[in-house]
Amino acid sequence: WTKFEDVLGSLKKFIDQGKIRYVGLSNETAWGLTKFLELSKNNNFPRMHSVQNPYNLLNRTFEIGLAEVSVREKAGLLAYSPLAIGLLSGKYLNNQMPKNSRLERDKNFWTRYNKPNTKKAVEAYYNIAKKHNLNFAQMSIKFLEIQPFVTSVIIGATNMEQLKTNIESVNVELTNEIIKDINEIQKTYPNPCP
Repeated sequence: WTKFEDVLGSLKKFIDQGKIRYVGLSNETAWGLTKFLELSKNNNFPRMHSVQNPYNLLNRTFEIGLAEVSVREKAGLLAYSPLAIGLLSGKYLNNQMPKNSRLERDKNFWTRYNKPNTKKAVEAYYNIAKKHNLNFAQMSIKFLEIQPFVTSVIIGATNMEQLKTNIESVNVELTNEIIKDINEIQKTYPNPCP
């Protein structure tokens, strides 16, 4: 493992040279983020401004420890995989396998999502969107957008229609009832795809 001090020292050189402005982490733990922040504060190293980790309705593990650090230390989450390779868009419901989809192309790569309760959780979340007359993908993204520790949601799209759908999530409103319904599914199927 590379020492934290060595990583921060190297990043400081690039900042001093004007090659980068801000730094952040990816796929980090609560301990790791805290350690980086502590060393930065005590040793005049650059400060980690963000952490880019997976976060979606099937993987809310960020909420366990990291969310508190993010809020208290102002190092927000850049949430990636908000639609869990498209599972939270509904395109794989009823065992559908769209041509050239990520799952169809790279099935063995996405083992994170091949878990016992994945399909049950996806269907339960889909039913919430249907019950409240919401687009499933937009509901899934909006839930992330409204979390106090999320700075940004990293969306991806294969085509313009998907991109427009994802962007329109900013105009969706999740009522307390919808949020309660979502949290009930999390209790029933806690983090099926960590």
